[in-house]
Amino acid sequence: MSDDEGTHWLRRWPGLVLAVLAVLGTAIDNRLVSINARPGLAELQRPPFELPIWLHGPAFAFLSLTMALIAGLLWYEEARPFALWWWVAQLVAYALWAPLSLGLRWHFLAAIDAALFLGLLVVGFFVFWRDSKMAALLLLPFVVWTSYLTALSIEFARLNP
Repeated sequence: MSDDEGTHWLRRWPGLVLAVLAVLGTAIDNRLVSINARPGLAELQRPPFELPIWLHGPAFAFLSLTMALIAGLLWYEEARPFALWWWVAQLVAYALWAPLSLGLRWHFLAAIDAALFLGLLVVGFFVFWRDSKMAALLLLPFVVWTSYLTALSIEFARLNP
């Protein structure tokens, strides 16, 4: 792509750097929340379908990297502003789940947040498809994990009112 055909690729990097920093900040915040929440987790009733707790950290790390990659793809492909703002909405919903669920133990609100995030992901697949098919496809692991988190949050809210 020449400069005449679109924005030179070096001019696209500041937005990508901001997106990566936002995702990194979210990942660090979620990690700190989960570390601080560990002592009180033993007293909660657990759903029978809960995956081993050690699996959650790598899953969130993978998804955080995926979220940054999605932003990079959208930015590099010069996605519509609507798609970029949709990604921001997804990042906000993603960032809220750990503090609501693990930090504050507001499992009902965490379930609402997870369900909202799931809806944003499903619609986001179609929003992103137009601008970057790979970014849209990278949402699929999020859909699977967030479906699990939604069910987990609902069950935690039911078992621990």
